[in-house]
Amino acid sequence: MKRNKKVFSLLDVSIIVVVTSLIMCFLGSTIIYKHLGGVNFAMLGEDSNLKEFIAAYNNLLDNYYDTLDTKTLIDGAIGGMYGVVGDPYTTYLDPSSSDSLDNSLNGKYEGVGIAIRQNEEGYIVIKEVYDDSPAMKAGLLEGDIIFKVDDEEMIGKDATIVTDILKKNKSAKFTILRNDTTFEVSLKTTTLLSPVVKSHVFEQNGKKVGYLRLSIFSDTADIQFSNALSKLESQGIESLIVDLRDNSGGYLQVAKNIAESFIEKGKIIYSLEGKNTHEVAKDATSEKRNYPVSVLINHNSASASEILAAALKYSYGAKLTGLKSYGKGKVQERAKITGGTTVKYTTAKWLTPNGDCIDGIGLSPDLEIEFVAEGFDQENLYTDVQIMETVKNLVE
Repeated sequence: MKRNKKVFSLLDVSIIVVVTSLIMCFLGSTIIYKHLGGVNFAMLGEDSNLKEFIAAYNNLLDNYYDTLDTKTLIDGAIGGMYGVVGDPYTTYLDPSSSDSLDNSLNGKYEGVGIAIRQNEEGYIVIKEVYDDSPAMKAGLLEGDIIFKVDDEEMIGKDATIVTDILKKNKSAKFTILRNDTTFEVSLKTTTLLSPVVKSHVFEQNGKKVGYLRLSIFSDTADIQFSNALSKLESQGIESLIVDLRDNSGGYLQVAKNIAESFIEKGKIIYSLEGKNTHEVAKDATSEKRNYPVSVLINHNSASASEILAAALKYSYGAKLTGLKSYGKGKVQERAKITGGTTVKYTTAKWLTPNGDCIDGIGLSPDLEIEFVAEGFDQENLYTDVQIMETVKNLVE
């Protein structure tokens, strides 16, 4: 059977070409829009500032006498854009800085659960064994000497060699020296919570004071804080010190979670003021405490540390001790962009439960205690004047 062939007129062809072109333009701009993080390049022609940037960029590429790294040029342009905002917390992070920030806030790591140091005699000594770790399950103790790793003597070698071996092999045989006796244990690395909490119980005047030091608000800090607090309470503490000295902050939600462990339901933890928004964060949990709490701060206590300290002070009745805090009253969000880089930008300022913004001001302690360097040993809490004066204030 003979088939009829459809013949398109010149008008038909013209319409098909126009429609196809429109579709291709739309698809092309959509793909570029998604690939480049939300910038609608179909609209570039309407923005004279972007046209000026593109002209300058192309002029440099076309006329510079030597070869240029376009990635470096764009990184510099983005960095300059975030830099001129005038806000020190709105920044552009290159891949190295971005990785460093991610690692500091990542609440997990691969390891065997020990902190080590090299002593004056050149031995690698275990200074801490973390809970629920392979090292703890194998019976390792603080003060044990790592004499050999995989039959290689460690004396005189930098402590990082142990970490390097474990990273490479994921397991190792440890020869441990304890009280002039050696024994061997085999340890395999596993995923552990990056330790950010230290705890202790002080006994003074017949009373027990719990102590929790939080080094950063990582994404597992609230879990670690809760676990450590439960253990302290099981030991019969009657009051608590929350040490936030030198804690530069971290995740806002983690600070909120910790505050909710203490504060009564319905009370304000903080509020946020954005460009067109006002948000009040209140305790929504039934969990609470009612024993005395002191929060130890210093000039390096910032951001989430100040949010937690202010929440405990104004909505729980805690006392602040130590020195005035840093004064970072703004919150930031992060966004990953291409090439492993990150942009960090301020989205709002935060207010204490009584409505104050402490940006550039800080929180003043109820009891000011200076740090005393003389006689201080970071391995011995009892040599820390700020801690011991806070303990004294709680038991009197």
